Amino acid sequence: MKRTSLQRIFILPFAALLLCLAASVGWLLYQTGQDATDALSQKVLANMMGGINSAINRQLFDAGAALRVVAPDQIADTTDKTPTPIPIPFPASIGRLEERMWIASGLFPTVGSLICFAGADGHFVGIRRTAVNEFRVRLRGIGDGASHLYRSRGPASEMILLETEDYEPREQSWYLNAVNRRKDTWSPLFIDSVSNEPALMLARPVYGAGQEIRGVVARELSLKPLREYLQALPMDRNGVAFVAERGGDLVASSNGEGAFALAKDAQSQHLRNNLRDAASPFMRQSWQLVQAYLQQQREAAPVIEPIVASAASLSKPDKLIVGAFPSRYGQIEVAAQIHRDAAGLEWVAVVALPRSDFWGAVNSSVYKSLYLGLLVILLALLFGYAILRWVLRDIRKLTLAVRSIGSGRPFAKLNIDRQDEIGELAQSFQEMERHLRTDRLTSLLNRDSLIAQIEFRRRTDVEPHLFRFAVLFVDLDKFKQVNDHYGHDEGDRVLIEVGLRLQNALRKEDEVARFGGDEFIVYLPGVADEESALAIAEKIYAVLNKPILMANGGHCQIGASIGGALYPADGPDLETLLKVADKRMYSVKKFGGLTFSSDD
Repeated sequence: MKRTSLQRIFILPFAALLLCLAASVGWLLYQTGQDATDALSQKVLANMMGGINSAINRQLFDAGAALRVVAPDQIADTTDKTPTPIPIPFPASIGRLEERMWIASGLFPTVGSLICFAGADGHFVGIRRTAVNEFRVRLRGIGDGASHLYRSRGPASEMILLETEDYEPREQSWYLNAVNRRKDTWSPLFIDSVSNEPALMLARPVYGAGQEIRGVVARELSLKPLREYLQALPMDRNGVAFVAERGGDLVASSNGEGAFALAKDAQSQHLRNNLRDAASPFMRQSWQLVQAYLQQQREAAPVIEPIVASAASLSKPDKLIVGAFPSRYGQIEVAAQIHRDAAGLEWVAVVALPRSDFWGAVNSSVYKSLYLGLLVILLALLFGYAILRWVLRDIRKLTLAVRSIGSGRPFAKLNIDRQDEIGELAQSFQEMERHLRTDRLTSLLNRDSLIAQIEFRRRTDVEPHLFRFAVLFVDLDKFKQVNDHYGHDEGDRVLIEVGLRLQNALRKEDEVARFGGDEFIVYLPGVADEESALAIAEKIYAVLNKPILMANGGHCQIGASIGGALYPADGPDLETLLKVADKRMYSVKKFGGLTFSSDD
């Protein structure tokens, strides 16, 4: 007949009932969670997209506003039926120009940003803030001469020359684009040589009173703040947020992919990262879904470009796209929005998260009302289950304890504190076990119990060939004089005190047993060399040599002789080891000292 247990008989029905409840409640939670996930995903994506839009608009506005400080917007002539822009006079003197540029740097104190003016006559002024009160000023005179880089702490402060180099601003792409297009223009992305970060320039052509080109004012926009914002988003490990140009060239992302691929060598040009070649398959898939959606929208309703006066007057982002799209990664929740301005900027901001990432958030909010209903049922079941486990656990402890007797397995305390029949049975069993395993006087292990435990550990060790231990044979030197002088009752008190001192002197894993009379055995698991065993023996020797307080107020000093043996060096079994240790103990008693030598 197959053996069973009370635990299986009583617990299995409760477990089956709980599984049925869990299955029914789980189905209900799944249906409710689908609706909740739709609402939550749209809200989360909209919030993230709102933050990204704010970060983009803040940077674009700062660039345009700083540009307007140096070269204000044109105003419309309202006297004519067809309003025409009237240029606001540009500073004629270099001093007034530099004053405006210092004002712009102070109003928009972004560390690392450059604001500059490149004149049609070759004149160049550039101011870059490198720290709170630290600037780099680059100056170039009229003509084709070299430019000079200075260190300065602000306007009207001393400028220290750092270097001189050839730099022709009129050959830069931002200058040429602004002159050719005759309006505010964004340059292509480039790697800034100072910060080694992707950046782009917003350039504005300026004209004289006769509409002749005076030069170009430009403001550098670093993509580092946008990248850091995206990487700081509270995104799950499967989600991604990125900004890209309409053609797919990456601008910044939350997963570490940058706008440029790493150059193979110092001479090679930096190549733009395009999303069709992105390292993240999830990013590639998300961009394909967004592109397909935008293409459908463009075919249905072509986009009319907004007409604004300048890039500083940003148009609002296109309508937010939020939806769930099937993909090879399952359902993807995607939000996208397009940013445009009159200077030619057209960025697409995208946030994409697998639908599965929202389940954790749904569990913490939607399920609360369902848990309340389920809680009443579970409390009743758990209360009965807990009582049953409490009863069966104690019965199981008794069963294991009975098996351990005779096998040599170390006996752990039952910890059964009950006032019923099981509690009485446990108390009786512990008394029986204590009488079988321990010495009644000292409460130490008796000889047979210690031997059984050592043999059990030797048999059950996971690596028997590495099993090592030491035994110490301790014999009290002057115990007979105590019995003769103070009586047997005081002798018993001395034996109890010796047992306590031995226990306190040993490690937690060590064991001590009363061998008989005034002899004790100490078991030291893991001790494999004479040096370690002698150190412990010396500690025991010192402890037992301390005076013992007697009942009459006097003190006695008994001392001890200690002999030891190592397994397996001194014998293949415990019986042999005890004989060797006993022999060495008598040698110590006769000649003094402590030794583990085999020829003593």
